[in-house]
Amino acid sequence: MLKQVTIQDLELLYHIETTCFPIQEAASYQSLKERLAVYHEGFEIFYIAHQAIGYIGGLRNNECNLPDSMYENAFLHQENGKYQMIFSVCILPEYRGHGYAREMVKEYVEKRKNDVDGFILTCKDHLIPFYERCGFKFVKVSASTHGNAKWNDMVIDCRGEI
Repeated sequence: MLKQVTIQDLELLYHIETTCFPIQEAASYQSLKERLAVYHEGFEIFYIAHQAIGYIGGLRNNECNLPDSMYENAFLHQENGKYQMIFSVCILPEYRGHGYAREMVKEYVEKRKNDVDGFILTCKDHLIPFYERCGFKFVKVSASTHGNAKWNDMVIDCRGEI
């Protein structure tokens, strides 16, 4: 079950983020704080039986891609942006392999699909099949160099316009 994040959840989000991502890819504490300050509505914690096991979230934009600049500059968020960017899909390691990440992504998309034209994320090669099972489509190899890694652009088109 997803629960809306508040600024009081910052420590928990930071713990989950730094547990799930390599240091060069994980959001800094300050970056997460800024993201929550400008758009906490875009972030949700995933719970199983009252235990926080992960989180999902991002900002909104009018571009149909996730520019690297948005990772570090939360003020690029556009309140009524047409696209929901997803920066982080995190499930703590001890809870992986049980379908929780797919459940979390699908619930997140379902809650927001009527408010946006689409969802945008980048992922590594080995995660393309996972995101395709969540309803995303591969677009192309991303121009992103975030964390000095290779990324792929994935989208869910809610309006048939992408």
